[in-house]
Amino acid sequence: MKTELIEKLLEAHLDGVKSKTPEPSSENIIGPGDYVIVRCRDAGVHAGYLVCWQGREVQLKNSRRLWYWKCANNKHSLSGVAIEGITGESKITDVVSAIVLTEACEILATTPKSHRSIEDATVYTTA
Repeated sequence: MKTELIEKLLEAHLDGVKSKTPEPSSENIIGPGDYVIVRCRDAGVHAGYLVCWQGREVQLKNSRRLWYWKCANNKHSLSGVAIEGITGESKITDVVSAIVLTEACEILATTPKSHRSIEDATVYTTA
């Protein structure tokens, strides 16, 4: 009797958990080939074409490091950069053909406007 009650309670709980978990939408999934911004724990911020990701490891191709970024349209967060893009005050590196980022903590989809601003940014030099 106790076993039956426990099984029914567990089943009811699991049904409740399943109903609260939203189904993923294909419109919101970031996938291979998308131009993304990746924030890393130790390696800074990078933007490039997503090859793949698993856990905290992200592989990008044609990637640029956003060494210092200033968001366009007076926005202030990296989310704003993903939407609005960057200003000419930003310090962006040359393109590297491939990079593996091992401690990614955030992957942001970019808008076409943001993508263009990062790809078109002048390479920052010190001299």
